[in-house]
Amino acid sequence: MNPVEKTAKIRLKRISFSAVEKRPRRIVEDRGELAILHPMGPVYNPCYFDLHPGIGLFRGSHYHGSKTEVFYVISGLCRIRYVDVATGENGLIQAQSGDMITIMPMCAHRMEAVKFCQGIEFSLEDVDYEADTTAYEFD
Repeated sequence: MNPVEKTAKIRLKRISFSAVEKRPRRIVEDRGELAILHPMGPVYNPCYFDLHPGIGLFRGSHYHGSKTEVFYVISGLCRIRYVDVATGENGLIQAQSGDMITIMPMCAHRMEAVKFCQGIEFSLEDVDYEADTTAYEFD
């Protein structure tokens, strides 16, 4: 059973190991790992990021009006603080290598590394990033 944490606007899921299923999955072999993150449909603005641990070092601290973001943690360990802008629901989740985090629109988020972290980010909608992004101040 894969651990899944779910709230109204953010989901964390451990990607399972499988070679044949039509869903996000990981294939780990002696030669290395292959992660299939979005097997069907378009993705937009795919990018690689890394994040160093330390006070004041983070990515995010914003929310999107219409964009759904997906993060896949390649290596390391990170914390994601979140606030549902509409309801005020907030919390903190921790993600590690092999975890996929989906952040829905109107969910402020900020990612901090606990251990040096590497990841891939992409979106499910093709939006104007600057027009769709609003800064959010976390305490």
